[in-house]
Amino acid sequence: MNDLLTYSSRVLFIVLFGLTASCIPLAGNAQTWPEKSVKIVVPAPGGAAAEVIARLISDKLQARIGQPVVVDTKPGADGGIAAVAVKSATDGHTFLLGNAGIMTINPHFNARLPYDPVKDFVPVSMLVNNVVVMTVTPALGVSSVKELVALSKQQPGRINYASVGGRGGVPFLSGQLLRQRVGADLTWIGYASEGQARSDLMGGQIQVMFDVLASTLPLVQAGKLKIIGVTGTQRAPQLPDVPTLIEATGTGVEGVGWLAMYASAGTPESAVNSMNQHLRSILAMPDVRERLYALGMEPVPGSPQALSKTQSDDFTKWGVLIKEQRILPQ
Repeated sequence: MNDLLTYSSRVLFIVLFGLTASCIPLAGNAQTWPEKSVKIVVPAPGGAAAEVIARLISDKLQARIGQPVVVDTKPGADGGIAAVAVKSATDGHTFLLGNAGIMTINPHFNARLPYDPVKDFVPVSMLVNNVVVMTVTPALGVSSVKELVALSKQQPGRINYASVGGRGGVPFLSGQLLRQRVGADLTWIGYASEGQARSDLMGGQIQVMFDVLASTLPLVQAGKLKIIGVTGTQRAPQLPDVPTLIEATGTGVEGVGWLAMYASAGTPESAVNSMNQHLRSILAMPDVRERLYALGMEPVPGSPQALSKTQSDDFTKWGVLIKEQRILPQ
């Protein structure tokens, strides 16, 4: 718990510093940024949702700033390769498309990370919430989270839930939250492939999966799978009739995956502020919002201070869960 308090205190300092600094005139002129091409480093391979979003943003950003915007994919090491690449950049033009795993979950599983999520980076803006849904096979015969929890208690050890991305992902931890808060008897089975997990779910080898909405929705529309809950704090715009797990359980079962923009520590404040304003404008564009919703994403841009608070809150929440459930790294 001391580690949680230390981490949260450091994030709080950044929040307070940011609020104070925002009242001080900038030493430089934000209009001078960028002076050269901008790079967005993505901790995922080409074709992944994060890379698609980065390219969507980069196209719009390039048109606004009149400089090339390069998307550089660096998958591997649970995001560590991308994080280190940006950590080492001090040119004020290199940014990390960070996520909840890199910034709030990985530190709990690896005390020797090659980066520090607080000391090595400065927040720029939240980008999107990744809608994660609780999906079941229709053969299970449940229509709600309440029915699933009841069935799991009636038949302990029978119901398995799947997620992709290992123990460092929000989908896995969402299932663990459901176990912790309402006593659902669910056994986790990890998958390396989303396609294989969905195939096994449809085939009945597993009964439940915490998955991203964009990939699940076509199978739901075809009647092959059923969504019974959303892990976010609000219902997904794409699923207005599907309750959140908070609504379904009456407890704080909430896990939000997100993508956000970060810069390396030492990046000029003028560059951070300018990038933040560009991102807010881009994420307000109707065509961008339509594309993001189609990908199962919810655009949620905000201030650097708001991103710092989300990062701190999530770090604490996941840390408590990991310790209480005695979750070990893979």
